[in-house]
Amino acid sequence: MPIRITRFVKYLLIANTVCFIIQQTSDQFFGGHLLNIFALIPVHFVFHYKFWQLFTYCFLHADVMHLVLNLMMLVFIGSDLEALWGAPRFLKFYFFCSSCAGIIYLFLQLIIWQETGLYTPMVGASGAIYGLLVAYGIIYGERVFLFMLLFPMKAKHFVWILVAVEFLTTLYSGRGGLASAAHLAGMAAGFMYLWISARYKIYLRQKAMAPIKDSKLRLVVDNDKKRKPSFWSSSDSAKDNDDDPKTWH
Repeated sequence: MPIRITRFVKYLLIANTVCFIIQQTSDQFFGGHLLNIFALIPVHFVFHYKFWQLFTYCFLHADVMHLVLNLMMLVFIGSDLEALWGAPRFLKFYFFCSSCAGIIYLFLQLIIWQETGLYTPMVGASGAIYGLLVAYGIIYGERVFLFMLLFPMKAKHFVWILVAVEFLTTLYSGRGGLASAAHLAGMAAGFMYLWISARYKIYLRQKAMAPIKDSKLRLVVDNDKKRKPSFWSSSDSAKDNDDDPKTWH
C-alpha cells in the first residue's frame, strides 16, 4: 500500500529538514550559534524574553537519527489525520501539543532542576509527534501495523506501550527523563484537546436539539372600557363579573 503525503505534512517535512541542515551547518562549521537563538532554553525564554523559542524549537533536531525518526512517524500517521481533519485543525493540534510539551519542559527545568537546567536546550518535534500518536490511537485504534517491522499490533496497543516506556523513562532516568516527560506532556495535551473538542461538540448538538419552550400566549378581552374603581361595593362587583377580563392559556 503506497504511503500518501498530504500537503501540510509535506510542508512540515521540508521545513524540518531545511531547518536542520541550516542549523547544523551554521553551528558546526561557521559558529552561528543558531541553537541559542531558536532552541527552547529556559533562561533565554524567561529572562531574555525570547518567547518565539516555544514555537521554533520543534523545527530543530539534535542529530540525523532524531530527525529521521520524528519525520518517519509524521509520514506514517500525519497524513491520515490531516486528511480527516483538514489542514487548519491539523496544524492547530500539532503546534498545540508541541507548545504544551515545551511549557512542561520549562516548568520542570525552572522549578525542579534549576541551576544548570536553565541552560539546557530542548529541540525536536517529538512533543507534537507524540500528540499525533495519541490522536491516531484513538481514531484509528483498530488498525494493525508492524511494530519494529516484525510484530503485528493494533495502533491503540502501540500507543499504550509508548506511554508506559516514556513514563518509566521519566521516573528512572534522572535528568535524561525530562525529554520523556515532555513527550508525555505532548500526549496528554493531545488527549485533552480531543476530549474537550468532543465534549464541546456534544454540548452544541444537545443545545441545537433541545425543544424550544413556547412562551404562554395570553389574550385579554375587555368588554367594559369604563372599569369601575376597586373601592366599589362587593354587590356591584358581582354584577360586573361577566365584564371581567377573559384569558386563554
